[in-house]
Formats: sequence, C-alpha cells, structure tokens
Amino acid sequence: MQEHLKTNILNFKWPSSTPTIYLSLEDIEESHPIHWSKFSKQIKKAFPDTDLSGLEHIYTTFTQEIPNAPSIKIDLTKGKELRIYKQFLKHQLKTYFLEKGYIVVKNFVRDVQVWIPSKKGNTADYNLFYKFSFKIQFAKLTDLPELIVSYDGTSKVLTKSVQDIEETELIKRCVYGQKTFNYQMDLDTEDKEDFYNSIDFSQAFPIFNLKLARAVNIPIEEPERPKNKYQKYVTLISNFAEKYLFTEEFKALFPFKQDAFIDVPGNRINHINPNLGLLEFGKDQYGNKKTHLVPKKAMNILSPYRRPNNQNIKFFFIYHTSHKEAIKSFYGNLKNGVDVTDTKKKYFHGIESYVNIKVATSKEHFIEFTNENDPIPEIIEKLESLTFDHDNIKYAAFYLSPFDKFTPDPDDREIYIRIKELFLNERIVTQVVDYEKMVVNIENQYNFQFSLQNMALAIHAKLGGAPWKLAVTDKKELVIGVGAFTNQDHKHRYVASAFSFQNNGIFNKFDCFSKNETDLLAGSIITAIRKFFTQSEADKIVIHFYKEMSKREMQPILEGMHKLNLENKPIYILNINKTESKDIIAYDTDFENNLMPYSGTFVRLGERKFLLFNNGRFEEERFFDSDGFPFPIKVSMSSPNEDAFEDDNIITELLTQVFQFSRLYWKSLRQQNVPITIKYPEMVAQIAPRFNNGVPEDAKDTLWFL
Repeated sequence: MQEHLKTNILNFKWPSSTPTIYLSLEDIEESHPIHWSKFSKQIKKAFPDTDLSGLEHIYTTFTQEIPNAPSIKIDLTKGKELRIYKQFLKHQLKTYFLEKGYIVVKNFVRDVQVWIPSKKGNTADYNLFYKFSFKIQFAKLTDLPELIVSYDGTSKVLTKSVQDIEETELIKRCVYGQKTFNYQMDLDTEDKEDFYNSIDFSQAFPIFNLKLARAVNIPIEEPERPKNKYQKYVTLISNFAEKYLFTEEFKALFPFKQDAFIDVPGNRINHINPNLGLLEFGKDQYGNKKTHLVPKKAMNILSPYRRPNNQNIKFFFIYHTSHKEAIKSFYGNLKNGVDVTDTKKKYFHGIESYVNIKVATSKEHFIEFTNENDPIPEIIEKLESLTFDHDNIKYAAFYLSPFDKFTPDPDDREIYIRIKELFLNERIVTQVVDYEKMVVNIENQYNFQFSLQNMALAIHAKLGGAPWKLAVTDKKELVIGVGAFTNQDHKHRYVASAFSFQNNGIFNKFDCFSKNETDLLAGSIITAIRKFFTQSEADKIVIHFYKEMSKREMQPILEGMHKLNLENKPIYILNINKTESKDIIAYDTDFENNLMPYSGTFVRLGERKFLLFNNGRFEEERFFDSDGFPFPIKVSMSSPNEDAFEDDNIITELLTQVFQFSRLYWKSLRQQNVPITIKYPEMVAQIAPRFNNGVPEDAKDTLWFL
C-alpha cells in the first residue's frame, strides 16, 4: 500500500529559556485568571503567607512585570505549569491577531478562532468570513510542541446593524468590534448587564441565521457542498499558514521546526484489513454465499441478504389533488426503472428487480387531500375510514410532499413528521417523496436512477428486510449504540439507544429518552444484556456512546451487571463523535489530488484515542468521486475493568468493529464514516421527540426512521 499521510499540525520548538510570569492575588488591569487546578508547588511557594486552598483563582499578567509582585519561571516538566504555558501561548495567539485587526473568538471547545474576511462571496446583505482555529498540545504525535491549524467553515455577518432590525428576537450572535456576543444572553450578572448596556446597536452586526435572513428578506441560497472536502480544507489551511503564519513576525512567537505541516509518524499509522469489511448478500441459486466489499456495485449484481418476512407488499400514496397525475409517472419509474440514453448504462431496473421483492399498489388506500398547508385533518378522516389486512399484507405509504427540507415555514416541515406518526400508529412505514425534485424537475434521468436505488434500499429495510450484513462475524459480542440529537429550536437533547446482537450488524431494538433519564437509559441497556445472555454467550459487551460516558451514566449499568452475575464480563466504552473530525485530520498526498486516506486507516492520537477513516476508498477497488469524501471520526476507549486493555489486540478489534458497523447503513449506498450504532440512534432521537405520543412499542424493532 502506497501512501504518504500528512496532518494539519505545525511543530514549533521548545523555548530556549522558559518565560518568567508575574502573579497577583488581585484581578488587576490586563491580568488573566489561573484556575486553582493549576496551582503548582512553585506557585504556592510564591505566596508563603497566603493559604491558596480557598481560592478559585489567582491572576497573572504573564511576562508583563508587576512591581513588587512574586514571579515564577515556568517549569515545562511539570504538568500544571505546562498548562499555564499553554494558556500563555493562547494569549499570545489572541493578542497577535487582535493587533492585526481581525475578529478573534473562542470556538465551541474554547480554542482560539480567527476570522479572516473574504475577498469574494460578499454581497450587499452580508460580508463573508473564513474561520480558522488553533489548538496547542505538547508532544502528542511528536516530541515537540504542536500547533493544530483547522478550518472551521465560514460565517456571514449582516451589513444591517441591530439598530436597523425590528425582529430582534430572531437575532442570535452578533459581531461587535473584534469579538462576538450572544444577543439573547441571560442578563444574570452585573458584568453581563454592564456589557449589554455599553453596546452601541449601530455597531453590532448580527451573524446570519436562516430565520433572521428570511425576516429581513435576504435571499436564501442552498449551501455549497464541495465535491471533495479534503481538497478544500487542505488548500485553505495551507494558504492561511503561508500568508499569516510562515512570517518572521509570527515565527518569533512560534518558531516552527519547518514551514510545513508535519508527516504523520509511521509508528502511529495502522490499517484494518479490508476483508474484515466484507458484506454478505443473498445466496446464489446453488446456495453459495455471495460477498462483496462495495454495496453500490454489489446491489447491481447480487440479491439482498434477506427479504422482508411477508410475501405480500403493497404501496399506496398520500398526495395533494394537484399531484394526482404525477403518481403514475413516479410509480412507473420506481416499478420499472427510468429511461436512460443509449450511451449510459441503466443500473436501476425497478424496485422488484433491485431489492428482489414483489410489490403492487393498493389503490383502495390512496389518500387525496386538498389543503396543501394543513392536510392532517383530511388525512386523519380518510385514514379512519380505511381497513388494512395486516395479517397477510405489509404496507408502505408514499407521501408526495409539496415542500422540500429547505422550506421556510417550520409548520410545513412538520407535516411529514405528523404523517409518519399517524401511519406508524397503524403499523405502516412511510417514505417521503419530494414532489418537485423527484417528480417534476428530474434534470438528469441517468442520475435520478441512483436516487431511486437509495429509496428502494430504504423501503426494503423499513419493511423488515436486510439488504446485507457483515460477512465476518467471528466474535460473539453484544454491541449497544447510544446516540443523541439536540433540537435547536427547543434546546433540548434527546438520547436514543439502539441494539445490535453479536457482530453481524443486524438491528434488534431501540428506545428513546430525554437527556436526564439516565436510569431509564441504563435500564434499557441492562434489558438488552439480559435478553442476549438468556439466548447466547458473549465474550464482551461493547457500548458505542456519543460522548464520554460519565460515572453517573455508567454506575447503574455496573449495578445491573452485578445483579445478573455478569460483573466479570468485560465492558468497553467507545466514545464516538457523531460529527466528523475537523480539528485534526490526516490526508494522503499520494492519492493524486483527492487526498483522502484509505478506508480502515487509523492514526493513534494519544492514549487509546484514534482517528479512524471510514470511506469508499479500498486498495483493490476503483474509487469513484460519487462515493464521497467523508472526513475521519475520533474514537476514544475506556473500560471500568482494570485489565480490559491488557491484550494489545483488543484495540484493533474494537476499531475494526466501528469500521464494520459504518458499512451497514441502509438509507444510502454511499459509505458512511459514522457507524450505525451512533447514526441510527441519532436519527430516532431527531424524530421521536416531535411525535405527539412517542414511538409505539411495536415500532421499536423496525427501521421506520430511515
């Protein structure tokens, strides 16, 4: 395997002489707080007549001398003082860019973020800024200090000030001078009140958000999605470093070992055997197992692993009166495939051929409505008059939606959620069809067939089929996934747990809770463990968690294990960020201009912390740009069992499991970077809280949410 991995880290040299910093017990002008957790022995000795144990903070002006004040020379071999040195470096970064006139803020993980004004992309309504963040760490990948330079996307700052906007309730964050602030902040401290009262509204400019933009009549453009995120990311950070960091002035603060991003050390790189990602599909006519590495290719030549467990499948449609004639053309494309030109290959020959099932329409169940903006009362009335033969027939309802996901009215976006709940209560799965995109404005018949492939795949899974499963399932393991979603409108987090038995990836059951229902979440996990062990034996229990699992979240699980006499079974907790890693990445300069590392590549970032690449690039398979360029995910591991990691192979096994479960997504043929153990629970947690009466109990073992 030929590769050359680089990462977005710049090495800089340890100081030839460590800085002397000046200390104060008082919060004096231009001082910065030092938290009590950084009080080293040297700091305590600097205040011989003061007991620091009762103080939350002391203060420092860093290298700016305070007359008659105690000082210390930072010892970089001591962890607490190394943290103070990091604080000093962050202060230097912030000061440097502020003095250059740029906006400087803290990002969501409190790293220094610099906003660089764009020369392009500005309009009369807003100015565009590119955001770059800095993270400082010491000898994590190398033996030197490391400056991680990351690209955080863009922000649009309105040219209209707060003073000129009437709908202030829609304003979220604003730019004010060289900083940003939350316009809706709680005025619960004197400092916040003083700041709020000092704001000149004519000089405070809101940051773009959709609701505000619609209110002040700013045209909404569909967000640009670069074909290759690696190319854009690496180009931007490289240009930023060249222009702003590789200068003599900046290097006086951060003396780089070389003016280039570093190579990933070879001893930090490893690869998961691609064959462990093999997928099993349906058997051939002779009963032979059929496997393939790439679902997109396999589904064109192989049958799904398992059909839905009902031979009789019927579709019906929910539609507006004006869309009645469109049903025939859409269903014709779904049933028989689309017409493509002679020069292009036809890959989708209809849903029956593609997912190996028989389907028919159930015209007596078609539901037509007249009120486009409030169809629910009509749908309920007609639904109540219908009867369904659930004993013999499996139904799926297609809703032809007049609204796409970017529609400005939130009530219009909620219609499908209400329809999904109504029919789920009737034990019927639903599939939304964007009328404009999939019926009217089919710009390219050749590309349209791939949308129909994905729809057929999802319907097959919603009806209870299994398009494919993992082919390699040597280990007997119970894998539990816990994901979450925060509703941005209500600022409430919901958590869902999804279960998959053993390591074949076949979904079993899920449940849904609010964030604070820790005991209920633990109870559902214990229920899954109990059920599994009554049927089989497991070598270990693995929990994929969307964040670091706290002791409070772990304790009831351990207590439940003890009651089941399973306290000796090892438990592994894998913290898997549901969002792809952007703060630290790696890229392969040997992959021509594409830069994405091979799927299954992992990089050790620290003690049981890894960067894992899940994508469609394999050494023996041709890669297509249409397979996408997902960024890596970060995975960290822990266990309540002291000897859990004594076997060095266990780490590779656990990463392999994450790699495998990222290949079981049945909503799309495109390879995902996040495993379904996190992805599926997040999807449930996104939808279920919007239901009026929660998820029906008999729907918790189906994939209706795809």
